[in-house]
Parts: sequence; C-alpha cells; structure tokens
Amino acid sequence: MRFSLIVASALLSMASLPHCLQVTDGIEVDVAYQPAATPAEIRTDMGYSVHLQRALLAVGKVELIECDNFVLGLLKIVAPARARAHQLATPTSLGVPLVIDLMQSVGTAQFAGTLRPPPGRYCGIRVSAMPADKDAQGLTEPNLDMTEHSVLIDGQVEDGSTGLRAPLVASIWEVLQCEMLFDRPLVFDSPVLESVSIQIDQKKWFDGIDFASQDTDAVHQRITENVRSSLWAILADAQ
Repeated sequence: MRFSLIVASALLSMASLPHCLQVTDGIEVDVAYQPAATPAEIRTDMGYSVHLQRALLAVGKVELIECDNFVLGLLKIVAPARARAHQLATPTSLGVPLVIDLMQSVGTAQFAGTLRPPPGRYCGIRVSAMPADKDAQGLTEPNLDMTEHSVLIDGQVEDGSTGLRAPLVASIWEVLQCEMLFDRPLVFDSPVLESVSIQIDQKKWFDGIDFASQDTDAVHQRITENVRSSLWAILADAQ
C-alpha cells in the first residue's frame, strides 16, 4: 500500500510538471552583451599600465534566475571542469555560444538572443563563460584557441615607477559562472517585452594586482575574480 501511494504521488507530480513550466506567449526578454570600449592603455589602481594585444571572452550560456532560487544560486560551487558540450536552450536560458573580442569593442551592444520564460518572479541572471564550441558565433581563424579557453589575455604590463615592461599572458580554461542581481525583480504574469544588458568592464580586470611582487598563480586568481565582478546586468528602464 505504501509503495502504491509513492507511485501515485510521483505520477501526480509528473502530470503537473508541464503546467508549472507552461510558457505564456508574449513574455520575452531580449539579452545583449555590451563591453566597454577597450583603450590602448589601461591604467590599474596600483599604478601599472596594461597594453593589450588580445582580450577575448567566450560565453556559453545565460539564464534567468527565479527569486526563490537566487540565494541558492550564489552558494553554488563551480567545479574547475572543461565544458565541451553545447549548452541546450530552455525557456529561461540561452545556449548560444559566443566569442566576444574585447579588442574590437567600441562600446556597442552585441545581441545574444531572446528568452521566453514562464510567468514568475526573476531576480537575477547568470552568465556562464566557458571554452567555445567550434560553431560558436564570433569564432574565427585567428581566435580558434578560444575552444580551449573561457578568457584569454595577451599583452604587456608597464611598471609606472620604472617604465619597465613585462609580458602578460593569462588564460582561464575553467567554467566561470557570474551571478548578477537586478535592481528590481522582473515579474511576468502577462505578455511583456523586457531587455537586459550584460555590461562588461574589462578595464577592471587588472585592479588589485601588484605585478612586481605577485606570482603567476596569484595574478591568475585575481584576474579570475575580477572577470566575475566586471559583469553586471542593467534593465532597459535603468539605462
């Protein structure tokens, strides 16, 4: 009898699942990436000058986070694993791999796609940077190595006090998840069009780094943290 009750409960839950995920036609959220324009020379907060030759970011997935799940999302531990499989799209996520060449950025937006989520309250958005698929948008012959990296930086660092320059090469291959909180919840209960702009400020990627005293691992770790914190989400009516 107990087993029958468990089976009946499971079947009832499965039957109700499609209703929980039902999408209301007309609810749409446009998502675009908007990197800051990359200057020829980036001054850091510790007096160094970074001269970039390459700066690329590979994005594999973007997804809305329901308000009830936002705190849980922030507590997730991201395993340092290589992502190879194409990310499938759902009503609340876009699995469109994209390589963003920040050296080509002049501050213009790059459209990612349109989400069509079910009714609900959404408090934030998650962007996952990961090595690019071979069919990723923006993947070209010169940047084919982005199939091995989430973030790739190549340039030189100039010491402001001595004028000496040293090579700067940093590559992040692990999956980076960036959680961003909206300044107001998106509440969907009827047809509506919203727009979310993912701002990227690559000029902050080198702050807090003393290149003269920190070792390669410490520099890599700080750049990883800076990349995460350099992304933030802005809703259309807040721009």
